[in-house]
Amino acid sequence: MQSSKLARLAKQLTHEVVIDHDFVNRAFAANGGAKQLNKMLDQQLDEVVATLSESL
Repeated sequence: MQSSKLARLAKQLTHEVVIDHDFVNRAFAANGGAKQLNKMLDQQLDEVVATLSESL
């Protein structure tokens, strides 16, 4: 489950320049937004977002 959500997030990177909680909330609104994604990522959303932002 986590890998599919991460793959979706990575796919969105081709369309976005800034990755932050607002972006995550919009991109995953139908699936519970940032709160639900953070839960699915074992409370590591901040680390994932930071890593993705640094990689851009």
